[in-house]
Amino acid sequence: MTSEVPEPPWQRSPRRPSRARRDPITAEAITEAAIKILDSEGLEGLSMRKVADALNTGPASLYWHVGNKDGLLDLIFDQIIGEMDVPRPDGARWKEQLRQIALSQRATILRHRDLVAISMGRIPMGPHALRYTEQVVGVLRAGGVPDDLAVSGYLLLFALVNGFTMDEMAEPVASADDQRAAPSPSAISGYLASLPADQFPNIVASAPHFAQWDNDVQFGMLVDLYVDGLAQRAAAARPDA
Repeated sequence: MTSEVPEPPWQRSPRRPSRARRDPITAEAITEAAIKILDSEGLEGLSMRKVADALNTGPASLYWHVGNKDGLLDLIFDQIIGEMDVPRPDGARWKEQLRQIALSQRATILRHRDLVAISMGRIPMGPHALRYTEQVVGVLRAGGVPDDLAVSGYLLLFALVNGFTMDEMAEPVASADDQRAAPSPSAISGYLASLPADQFPNIVASAPHFAQWDNDVQFGMLVDLYVDGLAQRAAAARPDA
């Protein structure tokens, strides 16, 4: 049986002994209800009152279990990290496995609205996050990546995926009286091709390629560059290099 993970000293959600209650509310049930609201209404629509209403209880019951909204967001963040898949380490396939991990991270973030916003400023040290860290670092170490580079590679992977998905999921900013749709890649490409070639020769020459933007393709390229660069650094750090 797996022992309980020790809590970090900065834990914000309280760990209180269970008590008899007419409403069998648990931190797990609160977190599940909060994730449903987050997915449907976003972070701005998530409130302790709405979570309490979804569970047919009062906000005081939530505060007993999660402390405050920040404590609830910690639990949400950790629970969703637990949805990310990590393959069993295979040293011969570590680069392919790292790509799979990146794809799973992105897919999980795209399923859960505003997850990147929740992650800002939070140290992922909940039980799901710790096991996830253990598994991803294990994949890197199995591939012969030195420990210092494995830790850097793990942290940079989160930064890479978060940055791409944050831009990918961003909604266009427009004033209330501006209802124009965001320009398509082909419209952008056409505009760039029409620029004066004597002033923007490089943009005009490459303008057709701006119409070929595809998030899946570009994310795959970004991950490939990341994995290849990490592999080169790992190879250079080996004593026999």
